[in-house]
Amino acid sequence: MTVHGTVAHQSPRLRVAIYAPHFAEYSYRLASGLARHCDVRLVLNRKDANQQWELADIAVTAPFETRIRDLSLRRGGAIGIPASFLDIISFRPDVIHCHEVPEIYTSKLIQFLRPLGIPLVLTVHDAIPHSEGGSGTSPREDAWRGRMRAAASVVTTHGESCIADFRRASPDFKGETVSSMHGVLMVPPAGGAVTAPEAARILFFGRMWAYKGLDVFIDAIDMLAKRGVAHEAIVAGRGPEMTRLGARMEAMPTVKTINAYISPADTGRLFQSATVVALPYKDATQSGVLASAYGNSRPVVASATGGIPDVVTDGVNGLLVPPGDATALADALERVLTSKPLTATLTEGARQTAAGLLNWDRIAEQLLGSYHRLAGRTVS
Repeated sequence: MTVHGTVAHQSPRLRVAIYAPHFAEYSYRLASGLARHCDVRLVLNRKDANQQWELADIAVTAPFETRIRDLSLRRGGAIGIPASFLDIISFRPDVIHCHEVPEIYTSKLIQFLRPLGIPLVLTVHDAIPHSEGGSGTSPREDAWRGRMRAAASVVTTHGESCIADFRRASPDFKGETVSSMHGVLMVPPAGGAVTAPEAARILFFGRMWAYKGLDVFIDAIDMLAKRGVAHEAIVAGRGPEMTRLGARMEAMPTVKTINAYISPADTGRLFQSATVVALPYKDATQSGVLASAYGNSRPVVASATGGIPDVVTDGVNGLLVPPGDATALADALERVLTSKPLTATLTEGARQTAAGLLNWDRIAEQLLGSYHRLAGRTVS
């Protein structure tokens, strides 16, 4: 094309490599959103990809490359880890996007890539490790986190509260810090049947660590039972709190526990079957469970802690309660279970949040500005 006597050359598409030994579904959905604007190569860990949502069921609007490697310090990892590094380098990316996870794969990749000068975007899910279990910390893990953050040009994290946490945890970070929300997860497949919720069913789902507030939830369920509020509570997931509190839950007639690995299909059915999802976290950054609830148009009753109020608007797409307050949690759950108009309002709010704030296409478009600046490009 000729403009004013000169030849205008269209810039080649930006090339973005995403390295994700963990967070397979998150990364796949992000890659799908980015692929509308960039050339994308996604490198996943086979074990993580197999345990998460059925990636083949995720609707993809633009094609991108996916490489799945066996990333382990045993057996095939001796081949898979170097091969995954070559997957990134051979793509000749303008930008590399990784997740901060305190493990050796990503840390070593980042160290290996630093001399090449390729800009790094790092998504920090937990700027400050959770209390009472969860992400955990140790001197070795702290060192991995430190090296990852030192190598990053841009850090993304999930909302303004999480940015504030990151700045407190890493005051010497000199790069750009941007908010990039945690998009929806476990969305029903396009065209798939959507299950109607079971009457008065409350879902408590996820890794059963102490910071998740399972003990607070059980106290609240006990209160609902004593008040005569009709309900069914499903507690689904694995972790030390299931062992610690298992006997008590077994003695509660309205509580059903699923202490086992739950397949992606069964996980989807659990979220669809719930009237409301409970997140009584004692502390939090953001939550994949929250993203999954909204991905299935299910409202939440959640603690007003960490980054949760950046997503949950009280009375619009859920109800917020003080962390650690079982009475307030019981009161909020009772409101949802006993008011059909309120439940309908919150359900619609959850659907709209999934379609708006937590939509992956929107999230991807917001990241493009940072990618282009790192690559020295102007946004056309």
